[in-house]
Amino acid sequence: MDTQGKENVSLEQSIFKALDHQNRRDVLRVIGERKSITFTEIMNSIKIQDSPTLSYHLRSLAPFIEQHDGKYRLTRLGKSAYNLLTMATSYSKEAQVFQRKSSVIIGTTFMWVCAIAAAMVINADTFYYSIILPVLSGTSIWLINWLYED
Repeated sequence: MDTQGKENVSLEQSIFKALDHQNRRDVLRVIGERKSITFTEIMNSIKIQDSPTLSYHLRSLAPFIEQHDGKYRLTRLGKSAYNLLTMATSYSKEAQVFQRKSSVIIGTTFMWVCAIAAAMVINADTFYYSIILPVLSGTSIWLINWLYED
């Protein structure tokens, strides 16, 4: 393997190693959100108790962050990593919502059945509980299903 290839592998390994630790990902997120932040602000934001631990994590993030005038900022590579972390978090939340699709449909169906039953018990207008409530319930269940489709 040539020198350039070894440098690329080394950089790739250091990138993945840096992103492998939750505290370092948290540091990237905090810096990415604040744009420019001091050591103490980072320490307080991610609740690291001691300076040497944060210093170690900051050194590990060297390809992603730079220090200027006592404040940390993301490098170009750091901005890309921050965007990737943000997208991964959004994707994870979206996946959780889609996993709950059947629970949402069942819950909505139960809610509408209860509403129709309540209308029948209180002797609401026949038109109301026999036509309007079922139409509304069917529409809401269809809408939920439509919203959850890819």
